[in-house]
Amino acid sequence: MTTRRRDVLRQVCGASLAGALTNLSGILALSPLSRAEAAIVPEMVQLRPEIEPIVRLIEHTPREKCIPMVVEQLRRGLPYRQFLAALYLAGIRNVSPQPPGFKFHCVFAIHAAHQLSLDAPVGERLLPLFWSLDAFKASQQRDVEEGDFRLQPVAGKLPSGTRAWAEFHNAMETWDEQRADRAITALVRERGAHEIIAELWRYGARDYRNIGHKAIFVANTWRTLQTIGWQHAEPALRSLVLGLLDYGPKERVNSYAYEDQCYAANSELARKHAARLPSNWVASQPSDKNATEEVLMLVRNGKTTEACVRTAALLAENKAAANHLWDAVHLAAGELMMRRPGIYGIHTVTSVNGLHYGFRVAREDETRLLLLLQGVGWMSQFANFMSDSSDFGDAEITALQSSEQPSDQSRSARLILSELADDPVAAAKQAFGHAERHPEPHVLEQSSKSLIFRKGTDAHDYKYAAAIFEDYRLVSPRWRPHMLATAVYNLRGSTEPDSKLMLRAREAIGQL
Repeated sequence: MTTRRRDVLRQVCGASLAGALTNLSGILALSPLSRAEAAIVPEMVQLRPEIEPIVRLIEHTPREKCIPMVVEQLRRGLPYRQFLAALYLAGIRNVSPQPPGFKFHCVFAIHAAHQLSLDAPVGERLLPLFWSLDAFKASQQRDVEEGDFRLQPVAGKLPSGTRAWAEFHNAMETWDEQRADRAITALVRERGAHEIIAELWRYGARDYRNIGHKAIFVANTWRTLQTIGWQHAEPALRSLVLGLLDYGPKERVNSYAYEDQCYAANSELARKHAARLPSNWVASQPSDKNATEEVLMLVRNGKTTEACVRTAALLAENKAAANHLWDAVHLAAGELMMRRPGIYGIHTVTSVNGLHYGFRVAREDETRLLLLLQGVGWMSQFANFMSDSSDFGDAEITALQSSEQPSDQSRSARLILSELADDPVAAAKQAFGHAERHPEPHVLEQSSKSLIFRKGTDAHDYKYAAAIFEDYRLVSPRWRPHMLATAVYNLRGSTEPDSKLMLRAREAIGQL
């Protein structure tokens, strides 16, 4: 890239949004991109014609002017779905998915932002997307500084339809990026959406080393495409495949090399046991405290192989149902979050959320069993990795108890949210009791999400909230108080300062 282009992009992305919306009343109609600006440069993949113009506007508008620009586009009739799609595809085209994390969270957070938007009051519905817009501009600048990735047009001859799947699987097994890129392109152009995603769950679940981001990547790609439309699948899945092939088979990351992990053994367990599973193994059954706690104890102690083997045996012998074992996986994730809050604890929760979503969507019993076994195995690997830290606590999620609190749901929610920033342990006890008294904690959930709209500063604020409240309803009712108690360890408290960015975004919404 030329020095001139790098300097221009730094100017475009580098300025903070602070101060940008001081006087929105004077917004002028924005000029369309010039013909030169709108031209597709040879090294840049072209998006669909209906979405390309708004993506180009987002790419080329300086960070401090992006929200006013989108406000003007919304005034002109830009639909919500196109705004969402443009944000997502701008990240796909401009930000490297290797590693799938860090600056690439501008893509990962899109699904979570949309989910929180759906539950927001009308006046707040655009706030998550305005936050995502600013997050993209920050990631765009960081990507320029780290090498200036651009998703390029696919290169080389595509495999024929009859050979594309074999070529794809071979490329993924040999970690060959160029062959995999050509194969997934051919598949998107020729095969159906459900057929393709069915083959991708295994690759999302095979490698824990990115602290679960690969499973999150597959789940969020599928979920986002279901919202914005499969017509945008080609660039999205090409980016996904690049992310899934990050690190390669030899690198040791977060205490594990690829061959050290539970994937190979769990693949064999899934192959061996899939045909032996009872016909009702995925039907939700009343909670089984003994089976759940037995597997949880093995995971807690980092006994990866034993935990996975026992999980497969319990299912094959019809001594437990899948939901009993998923309860153990979610509880393990929540316990690890309590023991070591922060980036690793967050990803125990969000990676399990991605794996469990894949389990609910996948068709084949072998794939579904593999995803459950990987959930068990990953939590055990997380436990082994996280326990090496001196700040790893000893809290046990099954020992949680409630504390006295107001009977009124709104008062109880306010108390929890005022406590959690300063005393998360006390807030956890209050949240436990809140769920016991109010099994459908919609007031606390909505209040928590509104606080993220006001005070959120990080992609994980959105990702974690979307995951933990979804997971709350996935576990058996017996364990829901425990899950809500763990939620407080990464929610925003009411005593925290408001984000200056979001204050300005609220002002912008007022101009629509």
